[in-house]
Amino acid sequence: MALHNFDGGYCGVSNVEKNAINLCYITTFEAFKKHKDIAEFQERVLFKNKALKRIFENSSPLFDAPLTISQISFETKTPVENHILMCGDTAGMIHPLCGNGMSMAIRSAQMASLLIVKFFDGDLKTRAALESAYLKAWNEAFKSRLKTGHIVANLFSKNKLAEILIQGLKLFPFLLPLIIKRTHGKMMHVK
Repeated sequence: MALHNFDGGYCGVSNVEKNAINLCYITTFEAFKKHKDIAEFQERVLFKNKALKRIFENSSPLFDAPLTISQISFETKTPVENHILMCGDTAGMIHPLCGNGMSMAIRSAQMASLLIVKFFDGDLKTRAALESAYLKAWNEAFKSRLKTGHIVANLFSKNKLAEILIQGLKLFPFLLPLIIKRTHGKMMHVK
């Protein structure tokens, strides 16, 4: 598993089943729009990072074309909107650096469902109380985690600064588990 930065973004590489790797990169529209297509972008931007160039040159794609999505917003959202309890990405786009987005979606659904049961059981007397309880629980579980992920992602998108930070982490490796702990949350328990 590795995380590499390049001008305008970063790239995660991780081992998956059948001896394959998953390579996923995120860049800004501003960085990408200067190039005519993905191949040119990779050649002119990603390959400036020698490690990424080596990975691309020594790997064979499993798909005929890259799987892409675009124009994703990682802006802050609200966990309750128009009296609707939002779960997963609808409550706050989960930045890849925040760990397992699926676990956050499942955890927020668990929180919402437990509170909805309390509402129907009469333990939460009003819809406003339900919404307030969910907002409080969601913020306690995810707000700091998402904010840290946004900060780390912003730092990694600045190539020179990211290089300095990576060197700093090499000198002070005990900091990395602290950063991971701030972005990956706590164990979910069944109630």
